[in-house]
Formats: sequence, structure tokens, C-alpha cells
Amino acid sequence: MNLLFKTLALLCLAGFSAPIPQGLFGGLRNFLGGLAPRGRGRPQSRPQQPSRPVSGGGNGGGGGGSCANSGPNHSFGGQQFLVSWRNGCSSFTASEGAAYCRANGMTAVSLDSAAKEREFGSLLTREGQPYFWTGGRVNHSQRSVTWPSGRTTTQHQWSSGQPNNAEGNENCLAIIVKGRPGFNDVACQHRKPVICQQ
Repeated sequence: MNLLFKTLALLCLAGFSAPIPQGLFGGLRNFLGGLAPRGRGRPQSRPQQPSRPVSGGGNGGGGGGSCANSGPNHSFGGQQFLVSWRNGCSSFTASEGAAYCRANGMTAVSLDSAAKEREFGSLLTREGQPYFWTGGRVNHSQRSVTWPSGRTTTQHQWSSGQPNNAEGNENCLAIIVKGRPGFNDVACQHRKPVICQQ
């Protein structure tokens, strides 16, 4: 019992002193969430890859942090995915997110079907996350998205007023909750978590 109390006290101190914008309870949720399998489907049976930090990712701070490599932590439609915020990694530019995915033997997610678009938009709502990077690149003149899978799609659930290229260089695609999850063209230097797929 005394050991349990000391462990909880250390976790609380770490939560108050760590530069993580999600706060103590978000950090505890990420820590405790990592102890049990999440997402749909059965727990992952693939052994974890050795932990090697990935530079430039983020640990929730304003960049410059690092995130250890990890195996998939979500399954859907017979595919395996890595949801970075479940590992406490939530501050990537689009290119840093893509590099994190590559370091884990994956690519940034291709939401190239209506089913995947619904699943990952719903995942944001279920897990209380405001946004994430995809691997999509926006073609404003065509109102289309080109994905790492090689597919180009034109039918999407865009957020109201999107795509708008408001900053003049909004070529990257994020899913953002604005009442409901939707596609948003975003300048690639903004910071968000990423979802990777095998």
C-alpha cells in the first residue's frame, strides 16, 4: 500500500512539472491507456520494435522533443494503425509526423475511403482529441486529396468553409473537430498528433 501511495505521488508530481499541455489527467490517461489495448479488434500481437527516439516529433511540448518508436495500437478494417497521442506524442509538423510514421515502418494515414474517414473522425470524438494530421495533400483547384496510398479522392466531409487556403500555403490535410470532425486544409508547419498506417 505504501509503495502504491509513493507511485501515485510521483505520477502527480511528474504531471504537474512536465511541460505537457494535456495536463495531469491527460498524461495519466495516456499512461494508463498504454497499459491496456485500445481501439477495435483484438489486442496487438506484434512484438514492439526497440525504442529509438524520433527527432523533431514532439512529446506534447512545442517541438524539439522526441517520441520513441512503437508498434500499432489500433486496428480497423483488417489494417493496423499507430495513433501517436496514445503514446503521448502530439506535437508534429506534417513532415515530422510523416518521418515518425516512416521510423515506425508506416506511412501517415490515407483516409481514402468513407469507412476510414468515419472511423478516424469518430476516434477523435471518442478519445476527446481536437485534431490530427493525415498523409493527405490538398489540390485546391480540383478540391481533391492525394494520399500516400497513391489514391486521389474528391468526396469528403469537409469542415464548413473548407478547403479555404486561408494562409496561402495550406497544402496539408488535418481532421479537426469543429462541432463535428471534418477535413481541413492546413499550413504544414502547424503542430498536431499523427495517425500512421501499415
